Amino acid sequence: APPAPAADAPTRTKGAVLMKRPDWCGQYAVGMDGFAPGVVGAKSKNLAGLRGKLPEWIQLPPSFAVPFASFEEVLKLPANSAVKAEIDTAYAAVDSDLNGQLALCAAAVMKLEAPPTLEAALKAEALASGVPWADDAQHWADAFTALKKVWASQYNERAFLSLRKAGLPHAQLCMAVLVQRVVPADYAFVIHTDNPSTGNKDEIYIEMVRGLGETLVGNYPGRALSCVVPKSNLAAPVIGSFPSKSVGLFVDETLIFRSDSNGEDLDGYAGAGLYDSIPMNEWREEAVSHDSDPLMADGELQRQVLEAIAKVGKAVEDALGSAQDVEGAVEMTPQGPRITLVQTRPQM
Repeated sequence: APPAPAADAPTRTKGAVLMKRPDWCGQYAVGMDGFAPGVVGAKSKNLAGLRGKLPEWIQLPPSFAVPFASFEEVLKLPANSAVKAEIDTAYAAVDSDLNGQLALCAAAVMKLEAPPTLEAALKAEALASGVPWADDAQHWADAFTALKKVWASQYNERAFLSLRKAGLPHAQLCMAVLVQRVVPADYAFVIHTDNPSTGNKDEIYIEMVRGLGETLVGNYPGRALSCVVPKSNLAAPVIGSFPSKSVGLFVDETLIFRSDSNGEDLDGYAGAGLYDSIPMNEWREEAVSHDSDPLMADGELQRQVLEAIAKVGKAVEDALGSAQDVEGAVEMTPQGPRITLVQTRPQM
C-alpha cells in the first residue's frame, strides 16, 4: 500500500478534521454487531446504529462489511509481492504524473490474488447476516472482482486532489467495504432532512427516480421527481419538479459492494461520493416512460408514497439526532409501498 504515517499519527486540518489510518481488526468480514469505530466507516456504523430505532415498516438491507486495512493485509501476501511493488513504484511518482500513476495503482489492485481465508470469511459472514451467497466459483470470482474495484477506487484523481485541498494526506486513506443485498427497486430516492435549497430546517427535500438510485446520484441527464415536505405536515408534499429522465437502471438479484472509507463523512469535510460502489452483476439501462408511471397517473398514490418517504427521513433524523442525507428504495407491492433504507450520513 502507499507509504503512510504511523497508525497512531492522526492528521488534523483547519482545527476540525481528524483522519487516522486504522489498524486491521484481524478479521476479513464482520457483521453488524462488529460495526465499530476503527473497524468500519461511517456508512456502516450509521446503518447499524439505526437498528431498533426505526418503525418496523422501514426495512434495513441484510449487510456485512470487509473491515479497514483488509486490503493492506491481502497486499502483504507473498503471492501479491509484485502487485505491491507496482503500487509502491507508481504511488511514489504521483507528483510527476498524477492521473497516469494513480491509474497504474488502480490497475495493479485488480491483479491481487485472494487468500482462501478471505473467501471463507466473506461466505460465512454473508450466511450469518442473511446476505445471499451462492456456493460456486463464479459467485466468488464476481464478488472478489467487485471488492477489488472498490479498493482500487481509492486511487482516483478527484479523491486525491480533494484530500490534498483539505490538507489531508491521501496516504492516510483506508477503505472498508459495506456488502449489501441490492434491493430490487421500482423507485429510488434521496432525502435531505433539512431543505438544502433554502436551508430551512423545518422542511424535508426529496428526489426520486425510477429504478436504482445511480441515475440520481450519478447525474444522469434529466430531472427527478422532487418535492418539499413540511415537517409539521408530512402528508402534504409540495411538488417541485416532475421527472424527465429517459433512462432507468435495473438489476436482477445481486449484491453491491459499497465504499466506506475513513475519508468520508469527516467533521468539516464532505468526502462522500469520491469512491466507488460496485454491483456484483452489472445493472442494465432501460427506457422509462413517465406517461405510464403509476405515480404520475395517480395523484393520491404519489402523495402516499412521498409521505411514506418523508416519514423515513423524519424517523432517521430523530433517531440519529441531526440532519441526514438518506438513500433508499421503494418496491411497489399489492400491500403498498415497501421501503428499504440503504444508507444515511450526516447532511453537510
